[in-house]
Amino acid sequence: MKTIILLRHGEVDIDNNRKISAYQFKDWINQYNNSNIKHKIPEKDEVKSVLDKADIILASGLKRSSQSIEIFKKTAYKKENIFNEAQIPYTDWTTIRLTPKLWLIIFRTLWFFGYSKNSKSFKETKTLANKAAIRLITLTNQNNYIVLVGHGIMNRLISKVLIKHGWKNRKKSKNKNWAFSIFRL
Repeated sequence: MKTIILLRHGEVDIDNNRKISAYQFKDWINQYNNSNIKHKIPEKDEVKSVLDKADIILASGLKRSSQSIEIFKKTAYKKENIFNEAQIPYTDWTTIRLTPKLWLIIFRTLWFFGYSKNSKSFKETKTLANKAAIRLITLTNQNNYIVLVGHGIMNRLISKVLIKHGWKNRKKSKNKNWAFSIFRL
């Protein structure tokens, strides 16, 4: 049976508590994209089992994705930028200071409604997710069990495309680190 697993990466080891301006949020995004993941894995045996069954393991081009694979001593995987997380917009405001988590919620919400300063738009990202899903489907021609270690928003967008192409979601994922969805055809 053809299977595609969309697994969210491990938790990034970064300070989310200090207050920053929206302009400084740009630097936080860069730090987040280049920080290491925490080695705590709540569902370690389950995640290991998913990776062990894979005919092919894919990662985005972002560090947290590949590190989430390497923590399980897996070295045979392909990195592809098409699976990168949806970019987060930001602006040059300097007066208001909030935690990165609050900025993330604000800018991601604005992004869904069309705000995309300094990032790809929601529409552009949906187009990328469609290409990413087609890439995964194409890989099932030669592989029965594919694991993508990706990201929250992009995995959700890819999921929608897989469903449109007839794939059945056998295990729905929550948007938390190390969570995964299972799609079968």
